[in-house]
Amino acid sequence: MKFYLVRHGETEWNKLGKFQGSTDIKLNERGLAQAKESAQAAAHWGHSAIYSSPLTRTMQVAKEIERVTSAAVVAKPGLMELVLGDLEGVTGDEMLNGWPDVFHTWRESPASVKMPNGESLVQLQERAWETIVSIEKDHEDDESVLVVSHNFAIRTIIGALVGIPLANFHCLSLGLSSLCIFESDRRGEGGDRARRLITYNSTCHLSPENR
Repeated sequence: MKFYLVRHGETEWNKLGKFQGSTDIKLNERGLAQAKESAQAAAHWGHSAIYSSPLTRTMQVAKEIERVTSAAVVAKPGLMELVLGDLEGVTGDEMLNGWPDVFHTWRESPASVKMPNGESLVQLQERAWETIVSIEKDHEDDESVLVVSHNFAIRTIIGALVGIPLANFHCLSLGLSSLCIFESDRRGEGGDRARRLITYNSTCHLSPENR
């Protein structure tokens, strides 16, 4: 089976360079255009189910995809973005000025940081990967499923998939409304699963102005 992982499109906070985390921000005009183009591409992916973070910006993408396919959207809290606590709505410069220790540790050792009154990457990866494995078990006999989530969440999923330590989290970049694809197959009767990353951070389904 294949997993299609779609990041949500642009919001006003993305434009302003603000950390969104679990704050429920909606897509802006460009983000909605990106969502529609993602949906047009998804119409040909053959997925049997759509799973999404319950936040508005991801559900808007999932609902656009739902309109062009026969699959219904199911919200999964485990696919939500990293909870940033006190850093929700903060820019990088504001983080540096207000939380310098957290800023520098985040840059140098992201796996060791727990956001003030928020989550750590370890916690995010555990719940996001657990959600992926649960979806995988529910759709073993299906051709593909589609998942709509967030920047940090998808990057931790891919990290778990290919064995990239969270210490190297900043080595990965993920564009708005980008697509990642991986395959998952069982090795023999009752065997372990073989998972292979096929596509990472693709925006070829978007028009040039929306990439």
